[in-house]
Amino acid sequence: MSLHMRTIRLALSSLAVPPRPGEEVSLPRDQARHGALVLRLKEGDPLELTSPLGLASAVVAAVAVKPGGARLSVRLTGPWVGEAAAAGPKLALALIQNQRFDWALEKATELGAARLSPLITERTKGSAAAQAAGRQARWRRLAEEARKQCGRQTPLEVTAPLTLEELMAGPEAGLFLSPGGLAELPAGRADSPLLAVGPEGGFSPAEETALLAAGFLPWRLGPIILRAETAALAALARLSAPRPS
Repeated sequence: MSLHMRTIRLALSSLAVPPRPGEEVSLPRDQARHGALVLRLKEGDPLELTSPLGLASAVVAAVAVKPGGARLSVRLTGPWVGEAAAAGPKLALALIQNQRFDWALEKATELGAARLSPLITERTKGSAAAQAAGRQARWRRLAEEARKQCGRQTPLEVTAPLTLEELMAGPEAGLFLSPGGLAELPAGRADSPLLAVGPEGGFSPAEETALLAAGFLPWRLGPIILRAETAALAALARLSAPRPS
């Protein structure tokens, strides 16, 4: 199954009964509209489907354009191909300005993060924290669209917003970005499963002390001051890079 950039991909967000090769399935309204009105798909056109199961090849079985929308069904021509598990790092990113957070979420999906947790910290702006509860559906939709675009097989898990205390109470201790952190990670910690990134201004001194007490390791990327979303993605790219065998 080709995964090159020109491949047309449409998404199934949930599957109560997974369709099998040869079976026909109707696409959600937004995906049907995109396929019929934007991509102008016709019966017999090949495409790929993405879903929580992974990727599957398909062809357009039927398409109908009507006032205000469209209907589009596809027939699977191959099995679902998925990864056994999402093995990438887990990112806890402090809530920042909405557009910047959305952009970071999309790029974290492309970089292979397994999970993204919006993080509420001392320096998180009150407006960002107040809006977070109403943005979860948007975040999951953006993650699914980014997954569809890049051909990633497993979805990015987007959790509900967490406080730093809730993050530290979890079973995993990982890394946190800090200007006073280590430039080089000790052996074994470069494969850390969890990365915490603070908002503008970083974590407060009290938060850094608490993170250290919880077993988190401070890490710095270099002397240049980066925006929170830039730092998160630069760190994520380094954690996701293949290691020499």
